[in-house]
Amino acid sequence: MTTARESEQDYLSRLLQMNPLGCTEEILARRHHFLHSHSAEHPFLADVDLNFLDRKQRARKKLETIRRNFWQVNAQSLLAELEKLDVHEFPELGFSVSRLQQVARLKGEFARLQQHHACFENFFDQFTQLVVASPEEAERLRTRNGESTSIELADLDLNTPREYQRIAEVVQKQFPELYELEKYWLNQVAVSGRERSSINRTVNVLYALIIASIGLVLLLALFYLPETLTG
Repeated sequence: MTTARESEQDYLSRLLQMNPLGCTEEILARRHHFLHSHSAEHPFLADVDLNFLDRKQRARKKLETIRRNFWQVNAQSLLAELEKLDVHEFPELGFSVSRLQQVARLKGEFARLQQHHACFENFFDQFTQLVVASPEEAERLRTRNGESTSIELADLDLNTPREYQRIAEVVQKQFPELYELEKYWLNQVAVSGRERSSINRTVNVLYALIIASIGLVLLLALFYLPETLTG
């Protein structure tokens, strides 16, 4: 009983010495470990192990290593590595682990998509990079990709936007599990492809009309110029 009371006093004493504005995460971590201090699964840890930010940083670095090598490692090994990561204290990292586990289980579908006749390298690289990125990086990639599809309207190659539209629709219809991973981005790709195709067609029509008009002017000039000279 005395030991338990001393443990409580020590716990409260440590908390009272902390600034709640600057040590919020560590306070929560200490509370978590104190409440589970008698559990064999969550023993009370020493100060050196209670550095919440250090543990979080180590977990984040391990996640980044897994992300970097994700497409070079087989699914079984990836799942084993992710299972070993202890992120119960860090909900945002827990979300990332769940996401990577989901993608790892779908590696076979990604391989099948890569072999699809409508799939091409640029799309596949963007898609596979996006699905394993951190939430912050994924948002940046979505924004960047969205901007690039909007500003490349001067591209007169009608094939590229059609290819993006086609593969986005293929993923939606034939690879529903992959579509669910990034359906907002895929919908954006499909819409941008349709818009770019429409604008490019309009540009080409205008270009053809301009060429035809110039040709007509030259033809009329050649027709009337001799009469003017002889007259």
